[in-house]
Amino acid sequence: MGAIDLNRIAVCMGKVIKLLSELQPMISNGNDVYEHKEDFCCIAYMCRVGILDRIENNSYMRNPILNIRIPTGIFSSRKETINSGLNLTVGKLKELVSKDIVTENYVEDILNRRGIFYQYEDILPDNFKRSL
Repeated sequence: MGAIDLNRIAVCMGKVIKLLSELQPMISNGNDVYEHKEDFCCIAYMCRVGILDRIENNSYMRNPILNIRIPTGIFSSRKETINSGLNLTVGKLKELVSKDIVTENYVEDILNRRGIFYQYEDILPDNFKRSL
């Protein structure tokens, strides 16, 4: 399952990068972050389940310099390492939510699979969870 999981990680990273780039122009202060709290929580869930869980389940993917090709469009992609891909997704997410402590705590809980993660998981539709 290693190559399939690596491909799924790349696809999920591409989706997260796109979603974050769409949200970033709307964020200028903590109120904007709080306004988009649900979006950030959904992205955090995508990062946890679609990226971090797969990396944890496949020991060879824990290599920070492992190359990965992240799709950026129908016919385009960008070559990154696992480490730089995590910075573009999880790192960027943490950076954007840092302006609001409430949203930041929610995102941290989801990324660390604690507290609100399980409540949020129950809310999300099954077809969304399967698509990750």
